[in-house]
Amino acid sequence: MAATASTVRATGLYRRLQQESRAAAADPIELVTMLYDELEIAIGVLGAMVRQGQRVSATEPAHRARSILIGLDAGLDHDAGGDVAVSLSRVYRSMRRKLDEAVAANSEDMLTELLDGVLTVSAAWRKIRQ
Repeated sequence: MAATASTVRATGLYRRLQQESRAAAADPIELVTMLYDELEIAIGVLGAMVRQGQRVSATEPAHRARSILIGLDAGLDHDAGGDVAVSLSRVYRSMRRKLDEAVAANSEDMLTELLDGVLTVSAAWRKIRQ
């Protein structure tokens, strides 16, 4: 059965409410994990759009991915994080450049490479919790 516009809207609203509830109860590590989750989804959606022959520049997933990378970078505590914060800032800025290049080129390969990098950093971040 095909999804109707109202079903898609309702599903989106439900997902947003779930995320807001999760965020309200989350600690800083969980909040960053949530951002990584959303970043992975946005880049994955961009890749799917390219595979379907769509242009991805000026799309919501492209803006969302870029905003998340900016937020991750801006949220770094350079006083407490020292060299790790500096290194992560470089990584986030590099990812932003790669995202911009992939979106401009409408390149699935570049998006896949970016997603692989995000997954690597995300996996390392998740190990903090263990």
